[in-house]
Amino acid sequence: MEFDPAVLADEGSKILVQEMTKTGWELVKGGFARVFGRGQAQEGTLAELEASREEVLEDEELTESVRGMWKVRLRQRLKNDPEAVAELRALLDEIAPERGNGNITNNFHGNVRDNSILIQAGRVEGGVNRHTYRGDYVDMRGAKAEGDVIGTQNNDGNRRRKS
Repeated sequence: MEFDPAVLADEGSKILVQEMTKTGWELVKGGFARVFGRGQAQEGTLAELEASREEVLEDEELTESVRGMWKVRLRQRLKNDPEAVAELRALLDEIAPERGNGNITNNFHGNVRDNSILIQAGRVEGGVNRHTYRGDYVDMRGAKAEGDVIGTQNNDGNRRRKS
């Protein structure tokens, strides 16, 4: 069966870098080290993988450059060693069995506060519109009322009723 080393390397590097920030990293690291070789080569690769992980954990902006480096290395390895192709496919099937079936996984690290928006979607069609309620309202956060709260309800600026 024909394969495109660039496509498999792209998929492998993407999963490799995603897994660097997860709890199963030790197993993934060992699997990728096996893809790159045995003995001395495997030991050196383990150290390089760990160094790459540290870079990604220290600075998220390095994620794409780390991924690019491993993509190139995987591509070279797959071109030069047909056994590595089968080994990488088996590894990817083990650690990411859902790949290729249309499922999308979004990971977000950080905070969404105040007027920020976070959208996680596989496809967004027709744009994203932000609708903010601009009418009168009573902010009840932290309030302690000992009786009825009296106010005016407005919907889009139209007075409806008094309470």
